[in-house]
Amino acid sequence: MMSLRRHVLLACLLLAACSKPAPPTSVNLRKSFRTQLKVEPKQREPAPTPPKELFESVRYPAPLGTNAAYVTPVREGAKRPAVVWIHGGMDFGIGGLAWAPSPRSNDQSARAFREAGLVLMLPSLRGSDDNPGAREYFLGEVDDVVAAIDFVAQRPDVDPARVYVAGHSTGGTVALMAAVLSPRLKGAYVFGPTHDVSEYAPYVPLLGQARGPELWMRNPVSYVEHLRVPTQVIEGSDYGNMDAFEPLRVAAKGAPLSFLAVPGATHFSVLAPVTELLAKRLKEAPADAPAVLLTDAEVRQAVAAEHE
Repeated sequence: MMSLRRHVLLACLLLAACSKPAPPTSVNLRKSFRTQLKVEPKQREPAPTPPKELFESVRYPAPLGTNAAYVTPVREGAKRPAVVWIHGGMDFGIGGLAWAPSPRSNDQSARAFREAGLVLMLPSLRGSDDNPGAREYFLGEVDDVVAAIDFVAQRPDVDPARVYVAGHSTGGTVALMAAVLSPRLKGAYVFGPTHDVSEYAPYVPLLGQARGPELWMRNPVSYVEHLRVPTQVIEGSDYGNMDAFEPLRVAAKGAPLSFLAVPGATHFSVLAPVTELLAKRLKEAPADAPAVLLTDAEVRQAVAAEHE
């Protein structure tokens, strides 16, 4: 028969095991992580003034100060859904791409959302335009996007229960990580993100230098298992970042991350038809309905209609 002393010792051991703190994750480690890899901008110039009928120039509060952004003008009437869009490329500033004419084969403007009547915010991130800070490439920029989401959710014409983040390519990579960190979102839609930002090393030498925490703190695969909002990864299957699907799928474990590979579309041509479809669905979705999830059939149909 086990002695009282052994019973007490066993109980203490079990209690210690049960009360052992959970191992740290990328989400909580990043709160105290300070990168040593930064690129100071060569110059700081204000973002171009947008057409006033399309956008207002605003400053939104971000972790390092205030950042520039374009946002569709405030409108009277019922509160509307809002989309925070992060464009592709390695310059996370804003400019004429937001309103310049673009071919349907490569329309990165996100115009579909504003043309459907949604609130559209295009935030500029740290180290770009005349914003404070240096470029960190997929680290602090994510916190800036979270701040932009908080900002637009407080607009008088925005329904705070229907705020979404979306982005394309490198912007999709940033948006995917912002979806993990922002508690305000109803959903996220990311076009052609990568799973491992070291793939961008040929374009950004800093990412070729990143090792250990400096790399995995920047990588979506380190975060996606902590997703709590429905998030879709969308990519043209004819040409694009399809190699990211399986690593992200495995890393997500049971998180609400789904994937749409779209035949007949590329990394760029998928944007116009599918953002138009998405804008329509977001506008029509009731406020109390679950987050919109595009189906394989409807994105295929939207892309096929481009070729008719």
